[in-house]
Amino acid sequence: MDRRARARMKRGPEGRERPGDVATARFVLAAQLRLLERALAAWPRRDAALLDVNCGSGVFLPFLWACGFEVDGVEANAAARGRAQTRCPTATVMAGSDDALPVEDDAYDWVLLHLQEPRRLAAALAEARRVARRGLAVTFWNRHSLAGVCARLARAPLPAKASSWLEVARALRRMDKASAPGQTASLSVLAGPVRTWRAASPFSRCNRWPMALPLGAWGVFRCSLEPSGGVTPLALRLGDRFGRRMDERLSAPEPVLECGRKPLSSCLPGGGDEGGASLCPQFCPASRPRPERTSS
Repeated sequence: MDRRARARMKRGPEGRERPGDVATARFVLAAQLRLLERALAAWPRRDAALLDVNCGSGVFLPFLWACGFEVDGVEANAAARGRAQTRCPTATVMAGSDDALPVEDDAYDWVLLHLQEPRRLAAALAEARRVARRGLAVTFWNRHSLAGVCARLARAPLPAKASSWLEVARALRRMDKASAPGQTASLSVLAGPVRTWRAASPFSRCNRWPMALPLGAWGVFRCSLEPSGGVTPLALRLGDRFGRRMDERLSAPEPVLECGRKPLSSCLPGGGDEGGASLCPQFCPASRPRPERTSS
């Protein structure tokens, strides 16, 4: 069978795109990459090692490497592991499963876990937490999304085994290091039904952009394993340097940012400080030299 015949079979008798065609797959991958880019933006990546668990054929490995991570992968399937190594030669793709990772404790700064089997959720999270030193992220297909409900009604499953957003959230809350409020965040994409997962659909904008609500078919939880450090208020760090009492500074704080040796407030138009304004003329229109008028 030639390539055109296979394409006609994928599109079906009416010529409409099916969920498994190339156009839909490209649209879904682009939405997933956009979601990962936004979800992992808070992770420092300089000299940071990331382990991609259940990496499959390595579709995310080149993207993660381009983001600045020193990335490695874990995959149980030998054929998929070979394709992943070919896609990202700089990564080391190891053989293993999500509930038995072949690495030592705290071996990586970050762990990206793609949940494949909902029954192994607790074991996979425990292994990811054992390996991750600073944080982990979990991606999953949400069966309680609009696409998941429509897929169950149409008896057409999602691209992979789906989990519940609430189950993943509860499993993360049970982790001791992630129990502090504000250390876990979630995003999702692909909010519409499966047949709208293509660029030609009028609902493509709703499917493309990440949202904080758990309405999308593909979601991610980002979890920090590091304790949140306290931030000292700026007024307390200043001390008595300005000769005021502490209560006065807390009630009526003054700008402390400086432009050179002059306060920033003096650089603004109308500040009345020629020397301070001359340090940043590009931000101070009043300090720019005015052209001299010539008498006619």
